[in-house]
Amino acid sequence: MLEIQGATDLPRLKNMTRTGFDMDPFVVISFSKKIFRTRIIRHSLNPTWDEKLLFHVRRYETSFKVQMTVLDWDKLSSNDHVGDVWLDVGELVMDAPQPDPRTGLYLDVRRKNNAEGSGEGKGMKQFCLPLTTAKEMPWEAKHNPTISFRAKFQPYAELRQRFWAQYLKQYDTDDTGSMSHVELASMLETLGSTLSAQTIDSFFTRHGKRPAEDELTIEESIQCLEAELIRPACEKKRIDTTDTFADRDSSASASESITPGEELGLHPAFRQPFLGGLDFSGPPPSAMLGEESPTDLGRSFFVTESSDRPLSSVCVPEPSSAASTPGGSRFGNTMQDSASPSDPNDATSAQASSSDTFERVINIRNCPLCHRPRLNSKAEMDIVTHLAICASQDWAKVDRLVVGNFVTASQAQRKWYTKVISKVSNGNYRIGTNSANIIVQNRMTGQLQEEKMQVYVRLGIRLLYKGARGRMEGARARRLLKSLSIKQGAKYDSPESARHIPNFIEFHELKVDEILEPISSFKTFNDFFYRKLKPSARPIESPDDPRRLVSAADCRLMVFENISEATELWIKGREFSIARLLGDVYRDEAERYVGGALAIFRLAPQDYHRFHVPVDGRIGEMRDVKGEYYTVNPQAIRSALDVYGENARNIVPIDSSQFGRVMVVCVGAMMVGSIKMTVEEGQDVKRGQELGYFAFGGSTIVVLFERGAVGWDEDLLINGRACLETLVRLGKGVGSCRWSGSSHSGRV
Repeated sequence: MLEIQGATDLPRLKNMTRTGFDMDPFVVISFSKKIFRTRIIRHSLNPTWDEKLLFHVRRYETSFKVQMTVLDWDKLSSNDHVGDVWLDVGELVMDAPQPDPRTGLYLDVRRKNNAEGSGEGKGMKQFCLPLTTAKEMPWEAKHNPTISFRAKFQPYAELRQRFWAQYLKQYDTDDTGSMSHVELASMLETLGSTLSAQTIDSFFTRHGKRPAEDELTIEESIQCLEAELIRPACEKKRIDTTDTFADRDSSASASESITPGEELGLHPAFRQPFLGGLDFSGPPPSAMLGEESPTDLGRSFFVTESSDRPLSSVCVPEPSSAASTPGGSRFGNTMQDSASPSDPNDATSAQASSSDTFERVINIRNCPLCHRPRLNSKAEMDIVTHLAICASQDWAKVDRLVVGNFVTASQAQRKWYTKVISKVSNGNYRIGTNSANIIVQNRMTGQLQEEKMQVYVRLGIRLLYKGARGRMEGARARRLLKSLSIKQGAKYDSPESARHIPNFIEFHELKVDEILEPISSFKTFNDFFYRKLKPSARPIESPDDPRRLVSAADCRLMVFENISEATELWIKGREFSIARLLGDVYRDEAERYVGGALAIFRLAPQDYHRFHVPVDGRIGEMRDVKGEYYTVNPQAIRSALDVYGENARNIVPIDSSQFGRVMVVCVGAMMVGSIKMTVEEGQDVKRGQELGYFAFGGSTIVVLFERGAVGWDEDLLINGRACLETLVRLGKGVGSCRWSGSSHSGRV
């Protein structure tokens, strides 16, 4: 949970007419794929927003940072940038509550009086940070602007335990703070539980108590319920129909298990809200490191951005919606589904739907609070977490919610007419859409960003490749692209081209301190284009672990578990196939990559254009394949053209002891004059060693793996299935070998 409170001492920036000063500040908050914006405060140097936002944090997102950017709104001209602050999510995770190592319970649950720890602001950390700017501003000598906010990370396990504690108390009819066998069974029955009497008896016996005579404390009951939730499927008992609570359908709906009064939050015995005492901090971020976020947590009336929906439905867009709060502000997308659990030992939705024959702690069909249907198709832990989140929210008490539904931070700053112009010229502005708006996620910061491209290049690619079947397939177009690439290559080999280097660096904001040689030493633009970097600029991850696969380049990366997935989501060429990609020289080896994984390393013109070895091994027989010079821009890849199978390319097999035969296909593209290899056949190579370089232009490296050889990192798989490229640096780990030490012997 993040609460944007206010800012102080903002500078007095000149208005568009330069006749006076004004400040209409607002804040853009971005974290991973989640983008929010506060309302605009008119004419204020010390604004107060008091706006809250709630978002989930996936396990791999704990290393990301939240960026808050303060901007000055202008009615006609572009908005003025005031400054930024960054919040380290990992710091909040470290400060989050920790369970008792012996009982597994959190402190708030162990307290007899939960009122102390149940307030919305309880446990939130206060921040007051100075705004920083990318370059020195004239007002910095007079003003020291700051932004104040509060933040909190809450594990899902803690939220569930507080839900159990509050719910169990409603069935403690004698207010003793303990649960008898009858009280516990009654509570479970309202949740559609199919636990047998023997299983409930075991709750008592594991604590050395007699089921018929003794009682469990609330804490002991929570321990037993949580232990039953996380029990592996192989250890769950099968349902004995003669020994369940009642002879009834094992999946209770909200109307079957809860009386009309209860559906409104009233317990029949007391006619008081059985969830009314819950006043949590809203839907918390994902579980702490080692825990998984549930697969389905959102309410039906909240919009979830496509990149955060379950992967099975990520390609199905949902209509945008928003609702008005009592304060008049609009909100949307503040509660988003987390990714499916990645741990194979965790219970998934698919497992839940096929486990009707096993005992379940909870098995309700519909959520009694938000009325979300088909909950019984989910895993038990996900159902309980969903109920806990629904119960923890009291939207009437939230003053304002930050506006969501933005794709990138830059989009959140734009005015309506800018969005219209962008829509007409560049196409849809959405994650995964096939348009000239290329959106990538920076893996280091988690931020979504637009790929920098000259306007005429962006528009030209859209006109050439979007919806014009056959436009780029004719002989005339092929000759044009080939001639253009050759001429452009010759142009950038001339000494006059060196004058373009400073403008190129400024436009793409390149880090010159990473370049090995001084800028003045480059005699032509191509010399600069395939520049070398300092060895320390791109360290190799896990240098002593050859089973760790590393990125072959600074690139925009897409990974897929198999070729079928790649062609379904990303590669749309009508004639694309592995055999065609490998050409006549290696067509006979195409069969060994059927069902194998695939990685696409796309290099944009601003990237470091030397590519390196992704695995340890020995270089095989390298072959050149003549071809065309189509662009490798995503819009072309997702057109009917078989770009990878038709473009000029170099094929480099690497025989690896860990990954088998890895086929590296270096694909040239429009404006790429040549592909140069810097290794020799039969040479032993190590991960991170230089393999070759491209001359000017965009280019791509396609890497093929045999079936079952590699397992990709979770975040890359999620982005790949959402058709979102990930900005990855050379040498960073992207996957691991899945074969055991001897399972691939004889493959190479």
